Amino acid sequence: MTSYDARAALDAIHHHQEQTRDAYVRHGSKLPYMLFTALVVFGYSAAFELPNPWRTLILLAGSALMTGMLFVHQRRAPVRRKPSGAEWAFSLWLGGFVTVVLVAAVIGARLLGLPEPGMVAGAVGAVATLVAGYATRPIVKAITRRDGHR
Repeated sequence: MTSYDARAALDAIHHHQEQTRDAYVRHGSKLPYMLFTALVVFGYSAAFELPNPWRTLILLAGSALMTGMLFVHQRRAPVRRKPSGAEWAFSLWLGGFVTVVLVAAVIGARLLGLPEPGMVAGAVGAVATLVAGYATRPIVKAITRRDGHR
């Protein structure tokens, strides 16, 4: 094997790794999964406006649907890889951000005297989920690229 052959093989490996990372990030931010997640965020928030037996039913159903969606999401992934610590930390930070937006929207809706503040907060949280999912895609790609070069 010549040095040129070795370099070409190494370049091909790096190219395939980049394709793998792109497929991983692209699958993580597919529109159907993002819409479903936004719908669940809306449902969770709006459920707090319902009387107790319905609230519990909606929260349990939402949890079951979200668990099912995560299972389907993982099973249909074209690329399977173990998320790094940085990816987990970023995901938790993003979830915390959406939670803060939800709480701020509830407080704002109550201060403005709007009817059904949970419904308003759910709509704001759903939009925040969609925006955050697409706005952070380059960040997730950078994190996976950085972790792949270690």
